[in-house]
Amino acid sequence: MELTRRSFVRNATLGTVGSAALVGSAAAYAKDGTAESTAKDDGAREGVVAEGAKGADETVEADVVVIGAGPGGISCATRLAELGAKVALVEKTDVIGGTGLYASGNCYISLNSEYQTSQGLVADIPAFYKEWLEAVHYHCDHEVLGTYLRTCGRVVDWLRGYGFEFYLKDVPATNGLSGNEYRISQPPRDSGVREAAYGAMIDVVTAAGGMVSFNTTAQELIVDADNRVKGARCVRSDGTTADFIGRAVVIGTGGYAANREMVDELCKVPLLGRDPVQNNGECAKAAWAAGARKPWNLGILCCDTLYPIDADYNSTMGGVQMLGNVMNDLGKSQLHVNPQGRRFHSEDAFCWVPTYGGTNAIEYDQPYLYVICGQATIDAAMAMEKSTLDQAALDAAIEAGIAYTGATVTELAEAAGMSADVLETTVKEYNEACAKGEDATFYKDAAYLVPIEEGPFYAIRMAPTPFGTCGDVSVDARCRVRAEEGDDVVPGLYAVGTECVGVMHNDYYWALGQTVGWAHTSGVLSAEDIAGNVLGLAVR
Repeated sequence: MELTRRSFVRNATLGTVGSAALVGSAAAYAKDGTAESTAKDDGAREGVVAEGAKGADETVEADVVVIGAGPGGISCATRLAELGAKVALVEKTDVIGGTGLYASGNCYISLNSEYQTSQGLVADIPAFYKEWLEAVHYHCDHEVLGTYLRTCGRVVDWLRGYGFEFYLKDVPATNGLSGNEYRISQPPRDSGVREAAYGAMIDVVTAAGGMVSFNTTAQELIVDADNRVKGARCVRSDGTTADFIGRAVVIGTGGYAANREMVDELCKVPLLGRDPVQNNGECAKAAWAAGARKPWNLGILCCDTLYPIDADYNSTMGGVQMLGNVMNDLGKSQLHVNPQGRRFHSEDAFCWVPTYGGTNAIEYDQPYLYVICGQATIDAAMAMEKSTLDQAALDAAIEAGIAYTGATVTELAEAAGMSADVLETTVKEYNEACAKGEDATFYKDAAYLVPIEEGPFYAIRMAPTPFGTCGDVSVDARCRVRAEEGDDVVPGLYAVGTECVGVMHNDYYWALGQTVGWAHTSGVLSAEDIAGNVLGLAVR
């Protein structure tokens, strides 16, 4: 059951924060995908409103204003409430949990949580830290990374106290990244566990005098004469506006993945819409207007392994997808070429960092690649246990313009729109490397050098699967938003979750198991800093 306004409101305690906040239907959106603003022009720069400026229909006061009720916002609001703060949590939809309700797989790096150590699983944090730095070429915020790795285990145990269950998905270790000492899985998204845990957390917020304002979209940040962020001007679905005022503001609105205009402007490839998102980037723009520093890698995407796509970039699960699953031997044994038919990387590099190969394609301005194979590979894939590929699935992929086939390599190239000369040369050189057992160009492991000799031949168009943006503001280790210049921060402004996860990465998103885990951990980190250093509360 989703935790909606309807199921939440019967137990809500609004205290003295404001009573007009729980409202009905979904927000209205403008043509560009952002919520339509009814705020009046105060003469301030776009995205920022001066404290005390006229234009809002209501003012709501709290100790802290948290924008976004996804994993980061919920964790921040709950931890603040535990420490004695009164929180106004602003949520643009009528559902608690955000993309945390949909994220799947191993979404938590959990180093030395009690959950793991009690099972004899001990992580080497310094070694993992060094591995991470090597993977991102040391180009990240080292202090944020270290703080995250030291804190994530404690946060997992904290979440378990609210009924958030985890389990160990038994997968072979890949440079420590996939092993159970480092990474765990969250409860299945259809189990109801997430909704129940988030509901218990919200109960703590309201019991402390806080509140949730559903169907309320933050559009502008409110700043005082010293440029300290004091709140947010929001528009509700009924068109009324409200100024939410506090002593600090936390942005946890999930980035801008639903804003096609921003994605097209800032990112190199489209997003594949795997999970429903409504993150339109309003708060990113407002933070920039308030002086927030954009991360050096603005436009970084959260990439997973390869998925089949059609000409319109629609992704497909199952069937020929298994040929791009380079976490298994069959996938690593394939040949990858760019849209012109030229090989450009070592296909087994995915077994080190699963996001590498896809991101490498992006960095070389290749929005997709082709997996090239012969009939022997297709037969082997169909014969695998629990295979999702059969003749019907293969025919459907060909019909949809996802897969192409030809009796010869030349015919295959012509069918897929590649250069026949280029693809023929590529396949010839690759087969020669397989015969020698040595890849002198990309140094692919000889174990995965499998020749492509028997037709018919196939080309499956696949792409890295960016399913979300990974950072629009830069933060320090306390999740304070950094200012545009120097080592300063934007006073009063914090960011959590997807808004800032990119600070720990290079030009590509590296560590599997970080997305939702970082959201919860950054929420706790920001809450504890606000409680101790802004509100003067004892942090215990």
